[in-house]
This record gives sequence, structure tokens and C-alpha cells, in this order.
Amino acid sequence: MQLRPARFEIHRSQKIAGSLLLIFLLQALWLLAHLPLSMAETRSVLAGEALWSSRPLLSRGSPLIPGDSILALRCAGLLPAIASRFQSRASVFSIYAAPNRWLVRLPFALFGLWLGGALWWVARRLFNDTGGFVALALYCFSPPVLIASATVNSAILAAWGLFGLIFTAIGVAHTIYAPPRKWRPRILLLGIAIGLTAAANLSAALAGLSLSLLVMLYLTPGKRLAAVSILGIASLLGAVVFFGCFAFNARDLRAAAVLPGKEALQLTAGRLWSFAAAVPGAMLEIVAFIAALVVFLSWKRTRYFGNAAPLIAALVLPWWPGRFSAGASPLWAVPFALAFVGGIYADLFEPAFFRGRFRKSVLITLFVLVGASALLALRLVVTA
Repeated sequence: MQLRPARFEIHRSQKIAGSLLLIFLLQALWLLAHLPLSMAETRSVLAGEALWSSRPLLSRGSPLIPGDSILALRCAGLLPAIASRFQSRASVFSIYAAPNRWLVRLPFALFGLWLGGALWWVARRLFNDTGGFVALALYCFSPPVLIASATVNSAILAAWGLFGLIFTAIGVAHTIYAPPRKWRPRILLLGIAIGLTAAANLSAALAGLSLSLLVMLYLTPGKRLAAVSILGIASLLGAVVFFGCFAFNARDLRAAAVLPGKEALQLTAGRLWSFAAAVPGAMLEIVAFIAALVVFLSWKRTRYFGNAAPLIAALVLPWWPGRFSAGASPLWAVPFALAFVGGIYADLFEPAFFRGRFRKSVLITLFVLVGASALLALRLVVTA
């Protein structure tokens, strides 16, 4: 008997998800090509190029300043640094030109695309195709996410790292009863997630570690010591990855001042307000999340771990203390909030419930929600 090798197959669900992600990418590329570069983005590019360059600064100082995200600077300066190596060095004089928007912003658009794919994969595994499609559709037409993916900032990188960190920890917890030899690749993956999240934003990594510890302790009764040990080993690996992003340069690490001061440890509602007011469409996502939360609290059927895990993260992250730019920490919560909304809709679309008298109402709310998000995203793209 001849066995056929396993092959990857693309089915209807993958095609729909791929189409939505393609639409997201086209919107992000349009925005990154048309939005003007800010002074902060230009400085990030120059600092990033200096980090990748083998030539030391004339002042022998660090190109970083307090509050810099090392991962954001690395991403912003990577492609310009590569492009500069192919330029002719025969000319003695050079004229300054503004950085190329495509080279500067493209890595951030790719991280946004990667996060969308991860959101669809997780939501689909947790809630079935319906939950995955709802979460992904709202993500792909989210104006705050599109803006973050088309500009140089650490928010989309931290959101990508946090989402991967927490759900990787959940995956590790679910396999902790397997033989220890199977833990090694998962510990390595978890360590990389911790390190890259810390490189994007150290406060985001601390939030991810705290939430990961909670879910791992909850999911591993009788194996909690092993769970803590795994997270501890992964954290040590993450520290190596984090310092590796600084090229193990203590001067740059001190210059970035990654540890927040006392003023950054205060809880404030200003972050959530700035997030809602900064980009049209953010308020729509907040309203959708609140509506899903009302369903969660009023319908016992929806109260299970798959919905509770992203809900807790979405509630905690906007208030997490640390040094952030306007609306950054609420943006970290967006993938978790959309996963939660997708999970609630997956429950509402269950045949036993959906065939009843609420069928029309559920469909209308979904069409209005996705349609309004698409219109706001279109408006953002057209006016860019």
C-alpha cells in the first residue's frame, strides 16, 4: 500500500481569509504611500539606519533617545540601510533627501498583515469559521489598525507581539501534560515572542507575561509548578532576544531608558479617550465591544474560556501602566477585542439560537457593523 505525502490544501475558508487580508494590504500600502512622513518618523529612520550601520557616529554617542522602541527603529531603518549599501559611493558630496516612504513603512504594513493572519487563525480555532471571518473582517477595515500599519510606530509591533505571546502561552499550557521533550520548541517560540514584544515595548511584554502567567496557572491544575518553570525559562530566552535587538550594546540600552519613570506608572483614562478621538472608526469598535460584552454578561452560553481570555486582555491592556504614545496601549487591545466580538457572533450564529426569532436582528447588526467599518476605512483611504 502506497501512502501519499500530506499536502497543504487551500479551501474556501482560506480563500476568503486571503481575500480579506489582500484588501487590508492594499489599503495599508495606499496609506503608507500617501500619508506624509512626520518628523518623528524621519528621526526614527535616521536612528534605525545608524543602528544597522557599521560606521560609528561622529559623536560616539547613541542614536537612541529615552522612550525609543528598539524594534521599531530596527524595522524603520532596515530597508533604507540595505538600499544605501547599493548606492554608488563614488561621489564625495551627497545631498540630503527625505526617506523613501515605501522602504521606511513597508515592514510595519507586513507586521499588520501578519497580525491579521494570526487573528484569523486563532479566532477560527477557538470559535469556528464564523468567528474567524467576523474578527478578520473587522480587523481588515479597522481605521486605527490601518493607520498603525502604515506609519512608523511601535504600537502595531507591540500588538503583534502581545497577541502572539498570550496565545502561544495558552498553547503551551494546553500541551503541558505531554512528554517534556515536546516542550522544547514551544519554550523556544514563547521565548522569542517575549523578547520581540519587549523590544517593541517593555511594558507590553510585562503585560503579556502577567496575563500569560494567569492563563497558564488556570489551565494547568496539578502542573502549575511546571507552568511557572516553563514561563521562567522562556523569559530568560526572551531577555537574550531583547538584548540581542540592542546588539548587546549597553550604551544604547541606557540611552533608550526602557524602564518607565514614576509619571508613567499612573492609570489614566486619557489613553482611551485619545484612542477614540484620534482616528475615525475607533469609537465604532468600542461600541461593538461593549455590545458584545453585554451579550457575554447576559447570556450564560457565552461565558467560557475561549471568550473570557481575549475579553480579559481587552479590558486590562488599555489601562496598563507605562510610557506610551497617544492611543498606543488601547491599540494593543484591538485584536483581543475583535477576537472576543468574533466569538460572541459565533455563539449567536449557532443553529439552535440563530434559527429563532433573533436571526434577522443578528444579521442586521453584523452587516451594519462590518459595513460601517468598511465605509470608514474607505473614507480614510480616499482622504489620505
